[in-house]
Amino acid sequence: MKRYLLLFFPLWLGATPLATLIENAKNTHISLSAIEQKLSSIDDEYDASRNFTNPELSLSVGDIQFKDPTNRSIEPMQYSSISLKQKIPYFGKRDANSEKITAKKEKLSFSLEEAKVKLIEALKTTAYSIWQIEENIKITNDNIKLTDQNIDLYTSYSSSDNRSHMGIMSAELSLSELKIKKIKLESILTGLYKKVSYLSAMDVSSVELNMKMDRPKTLQYFQDATNQNSTYKLKEAATKEAAAELKIKELASYVDPSVQVGYYRRESFEDYLSVGIAFSLPIYGTEKSQEEASRKLLLANKSEVSDFQNSLSAEIEEAYARLLYAHKTYTIIQNDSLPKLSHMFDLTSSSIQNGADLFVYIELLQKKLSLDEQSIDAVALYFKTLASLEAMRGEM
Repeated sequence: MKRYLLLFFPLWLGATPLATLIENAKNTHISLSAIEQKLSSIDDEYDASRNFTNPELSLSVGDIQFKDPTNRSIEPMQYSSISLKQKIPYFGKRDANSEKITAKKEKLSFSLEEAKVKLIEALKTTAYSIWQIEENIKITNDNIKLTDQNIDLYTSYSSSDNRSHMGIMSAELSLSELKIKKIKLESILTGLYKKVSYLSAMDVSSVELNMKMDRPKTLQYFQDATNQNSTYKLKEAATKEAAAELKIKELASYVDPSVQVGYYRRESFEDYLSVGIAFSLPIYGTEKSQEEASRKLLLANKSEVSDFQNSLSAEIEEAYARLLYAHKTYTIIQNDSLPKLSHMFDLTSSSIQNGADLFVYIELLQKKLSLDEQSIDAVALYFKTLASLEAMRGEM
């Protein structure tokens, strides 16, 4: 029972705290840096959205006479010109483009937040799996030691009849199974430490965790924060971007004028200036089709947001049920099952010295190992589920 005091204290002195791993992951993980670099480019896109389109500069030579191409003074129509053409964005189109860039930046910001939340959730669940495996290795080592000791003790005090021999053989087979199980657990642990090192972006050889199980918060506590879910906020931002795109498509039906100013130079006649204005003719219905497509995409985004809310609510309820199951299972094992089994275990262990049946002892030892594992699994499930629920709340 003393071993379970570890639930209330960090696992290893000098180990890296989970909070340190989380902060380092948020600040340095390469997958987040990529999104941050994209975010920094949005400001440049915003500046570009406030600009006019580039003007067009034209140079031309008109009325070249084939009989005398170099002579530019034959008749009044001969000229050399330079002209400038500029499209003027009108009807609030620049503002609409800027609003779309702002919505895009907001969506990318929530994408970064979602990536952080998922990274932290994966980091937490991996750390809890490490604790789970390390605890299982501990109790496996304890059972190997106890089994080995009691085989020696039983051999010393028992007779050499066939039943005694079978009891020793059974105990030795159980001992072999425990050793094989330990090797498997150690292999899994190595992989988990490599994973947690990747997720935290630092070398990790030991993790400090506080595995004290508190009474679960209410279901309403988790349900009330669904609008803080990072994926929900990302979908909301995508809806805003789609609305901004629709506004751009609606304004596209209003034609922007193009203004052209030209200077015409003539050799033997007076120079002159020309001014013109041009409009595109939206006669093929392209703009209306694009507007309708954007409107349908906006409706689809709104439907996705509503559907995700319903799905998230159901997912929270399912996870909360697992949380309660884990807490109740741990409570039953610690307060009811293990105390009773420990009393039976102590009685049987002391009777081994009197030549009692080793089969009974090994059976009780296996039951205790099973209960210890169930207790450890319940604690790990509790904290892994809690990490998922915290991620659903958007906690970082």
